[in-house]
Amino acid sequence: MKLLSKIFAYTALTFRESLAKKTFVVFFLLSTINHIFFLLALDVDVVDGAFAMVQIFGEDLRTNKAIDLQEMIIVIESFIAVFFGFCGGIFFSIFATASLVPSMLEKGNIEVLISKPLSRAQLFIGRYLGAQSIMVLNIIYLIGGSWLILSIKTGVWYFAYLYAIPMVIVSFVFMYSLMAFVGLVSRSTGVTIMIAYSAILFSAVFTPNKDRFYALLSKKIYYFLESIYHVLPKTYDMGFITFSLVGGKPFDGWTALWTSAIAATVMLAVSIGIFSKKDF
Repeated sequence: MKLLSKIFAYTALTFRESLAKKTFVVFFLLSTINHIFFLLALDVDVVDGAFAMVQIFGEDLRTNKAIDLQEMIIVIESFIAVFFGFCGGIFFSIFATASLVPSMLEKGNIEVLISKPLSRAQLFIGRYLGAQSIMVLNIIYLIGGSWLILSIKTGVWYFAYLYAIPMVIVSFVFMYSLMAFVGLVSRSTGVTIMIAYSAILFSAVFTPNKDRFYALLSKKIYYFLESIYHVLPKTYDMGFITFSLVGGKPFDGWTALWTSAIAATVMLAVSIGIFSKKDF
């Protein structure tokens, strides 16, 4: 119990540090701008359970017939869940948390931290959980708020949209294991951000084109890329699962989730090991 209370105390300290640096506040403001966008941009008229008219910024989306309400809600919210919720949530979360490990290692700061009655493993885990707490609150506000606005405007409470919340949270847990490792090794916020976005880009390019890479590249290069794919967070796959869950569509299973979980756990354990032995 004392162990958990110590970790929780440092997690809370990390959260307060984020508030002081305004990163949490900026994330909150960006999410609020997103909500204002949906409030102002989307105007829906519903007649007898169907969309009679849909307007975006006052411009009609003209159709030859009324659109089935439930069907249109699923299409709209699947798109929003992936591009605004998943992509936007991961994008903002990277910026909001990238500096947490490098700032912890700054001269003068790290000496104070390691002098506290906490093991280095507890310090690192507390920092890691602090980053997750920042992200979780903002993701719930970003996705939950947009769902509430869309539900009130359309009159349809499509609860499958909320699957995006745990999917984004889990995906960022995997991503932050990589970010924490890079931040520890490089001590650079900029490098941490670049590696995180490079991992997302690699996932987006390699995953849907595996067959093409296999046909075009030599076997050694392909298997090298395949190895990198299994080490890095599988952001593209997680986004596709999110889209499928929200849209009620079938997908190939949870392999991407549990393999990412294993890779993230190993990377976090390695980071804790390095931090525990590092000379400050």
